[in-house]
Amino acid sequence: MEFSTPSCEFQRLNGDLLWDTLARLDGSSMAAASCACSDFRDVAQDQRLWQQLCHSTWPSTAMEEAQRLISSSPLGGFNKFYADSYPLVLPYENQACPGISTSAWPSDFVSLIDIYYKKKCILSKVVDGIPEAMDVYNDKAYNFDETSNDHQMWFSNCPFKLDALIFESRTAAIGDNDHTTAAAAAAINRNVEERKWRGDFCKELKDDLRLSWVLYDKKKGKAVNLSSWKPLLVQRSWHSGMDYMLRFGSIVSMDEHLAECVILVRCILTERGKPVMWREISMTIEDMAGEPLNGRKSLMVLNRALHCLRSKNHLQVEEGYHRFEREKKEIKKRKEYREALADRLCITIEIAVFIIFVYACTMFF
Repeated sequence: MEFSTPSCEFQRLNGDLLWDTLARLDGSSMAAASCACSDFRDVAQDQRLWQQLCHSTWPSTAMEEAQRLISSSPLGGFNKFYADSYPLVLPYENQACPGISTSAWPSDFVSLIDIYYKKKCILSKVVDGIPEAMDVYNDKAYNFDETSNDHQMWFSNCPFKLDALIFESRTAAIGDNDHTTAAAAAAINRNVEERKWRGDFCKELKDDLRLSWVLYDKKKGKAVNLSSWKPLLVQRSWHSGMDYMLRFGSIVSMDEHLAECVILVRCILTERGKPVMWREISMTIEDMAGEPLNGRKSLMVLNRALHCLRSKNHLQVEEGYHRFEREKKEIKKRKEYREALADRLCITIEIAVFIIFVYACTMFF
C-alpha cells in the first residue's frame, strides 16, 4: 500500500513546536519563514509572536498605553508596527503619495522611545502627543491658515521642539534600574579630580549607545522610526567634563526640499562611562540651512515621515545622511559668502558716502 507524501514536512510537527521555532527568530527571518509553507504562514499570523518580538526589540511597546494603541489599531497590529518601525527612513528617496493630508494634529502622535547601552535597554518612555501643544488645538475646527487664539499662533509660528523629559525626569531619571536617585546624585557631586580621571568616552558612547524613537499615528495606525539608531555625533562638554551630547536623527524627503529630524540626548556619566542621568531627550525639525522649522511645518514633516521609503541597510542610511551634511555645508558656505559680500558692499558704500561728504565739506567750507 502506498501512502501519499505530505506536501510539507512541517505538517508532521506539532503546532506548539512550530510556534516555539518561529518565536526564536527575528522579524525578517520570521517573515521569510512564513513564505516557506502554509503551516509557517498560519503560525506567523499569530499576533502574540509579533507582540513578543516588539517587546524584545522596543521595551516601550510593553507599556500598557502602547499595547492598547497598537493592538486596537484597525489597520494592523504588532506585525504592521514591526514592519513600519524596524527599517530606518531612507534619505533622498521620495514616495509619491497623492492622498496624504498636509495637516496633522499634535494629539494624533505617540512617541515610543528606547535607549540601549551595550545591547541592554536602560530607558523606555512613552510620550502621548506633543506636550507643548496638547492644549493648543482643542477646537477640532482649527485650520492651519486661521488661528483662533494667541496660543495656537504661538505654537504654529515658534520653533518646534518635542521634549520627551518632563522637569522631574531631568533630576531623577536614572538610566539603570539598579541605580537609585541617591547614587546618581552622588555621581554628580564627585569632585573635579575624579571627573578629570574619568577620561573621554565619546568613542565608547558612539559604539555602545543606541536610540530608537518610533513615532506612531493613532488615527492612521502607521509608525516610523525617526532615529538613526547609531549616534551621528557625540560631543563632550569640556566645561564640566561629565556631560555628553549625542545627536541622532533622520532625513525626511518632502515634495521640493529636505527636512532633518534632530534628536538630541544629553547625559551624565559615571567613572566607568555608564549613563546615569538624562539631562535632555528632545526632537526638533530643521531645514537644509539648519534653521528650525515652526510648529505648523514640523507637523507636516512628521506626517510626511510616516509615508517615507525605508531601508534595513543602515550603511545606506548613513551614506544618505553624510550626503545631506555635505549639501548642508555647501548651502551654509554660500549663505556666508552672500552675507560677507553684502557686508563688504555696505562698507564700500559707507566709505564712498563718507569721502563724498568730506569732499563736499572741503569744497564749500
